[in-house]
Amino acid sequence: MAERYKPYINIGPGDMIRDELAALNWTQEDLSSIVGMTPKAINEILTNKSAITIETARLLNKALGPSAQFWLNADASYRLRLESDHKNEKEAETKALIYKYMPIREMVKKRWLKQSKNVNALVKEVKEFWEIDKLDFSFMDEAELPNFRKSDAYNQYNSYYAQCWYKKAKKSALEFKVERYSKKKLKELSHRINLFTVRDGGIKIFIKELNSIGVKFFVLPHLQKTYIDGASFFDGDNPVIVTTCRYNRNDNFWFTIAHEIAHILLHLKKGECFLDNLEKLDSPKEREADDLASGMLKVNEVLNFFKGKTRYISRRQISECSDEQKIVPGIIVGVLQFYGKMSRKNLNRFKETIIEKIPGNYFIGKY
Repeated sequence: MAERYKPYINIGPGDMIRDELAALNWTQEDLSSIVGMTPKAINEILTNKSAITIETARLLNKALGPSAQFWLNADASYRLRLESDHKNEKEAETKALIYKYMPIREMVKKRWLKQSKNVNALVKEVKEFWEIDKLDFSFMDEAELPNFRKSDAYNQYNSYYAQCWYKKAKKSALEFKVERYSKKKLKELSHRINLFTVRDGGIKIFIKELNSIGVKFFVLPHLQKTYIDGASFFDGDNPVIVTTCRYNRNDNFWFTIAHEIAHILLHLKKGECFLDNLEKLDSPKEREADDLASGMLKVNEVLNFFKGKTRYISRRQISECSDEQKIVPGIIVGVLQFYGKMSRKNLNRFKETIIEKIPGNYFIGKY
């Protein structure tokens, strides 16, 4: 445990009196005799346990100087600082506890929490966020988010922050109303997802289709040290798809959506969740979802189109593949780069930004 330091030592009048006694070569018993107080009363003053009264201050003035007011002021200052120290320490301890489990400043910046003027307001905000009565985070130490694990590649991953993100996602899902869920219609929609990638206003239209078949969708920006691209879970009887737009690119957006749809169709049960980092899919379920998502977005067809093409891949070839497979060029470039068929520096102009294409009412907080 880290050692705690104070910016100063709160020196009480008793400490000063002991210094004076040492300088005069007096004992506590000597002072007791001089001022006519019991040894016990003198000891309590020397250990700062008893406050100095006006009468005691006058006696100390006569025995040690410099004035009665000096001893009254010294005692008052000590006790005021003592109370302040206790309050500040308690507040610092409370804030340290909260900040250990929650990236408060980032959550305030994203407007997930209100700016708190004092520690009491902060505690209230935190309790309301987690829907708890006591400031006890033991549930976060005991919880383990399924299907999303820390890896060597992401050694800064913070499971507490991931739980904060997931809690916000679950709370936010309640704000959206959609139709009754139909798994059959979601499966049918998954077979047409590529067509929306090339359609004008395709993202907006696709989100409306999701809502019409009972799937909730929204954008919840990621938190630092979480590495989350997307998530899926149930809100009541409706599945929910959340994307973070961690990478503001059309290829990442559509692969995230397809991956979460795959989880819903293949794996998702009520009470479960999938928090996905598309750069780290190392479990059987994640690989299954990735395979199904790849099928939705014509990955094999794209690779076959460029099979045997060892020369520089041109913009014209990307456009030809896009026309043939009905898939947006940004996804084609992303596939070729991922499979090492193209340098990650080439043709990134096709990876268009998508934030501005998503209606604003699907964003939670400040992006």
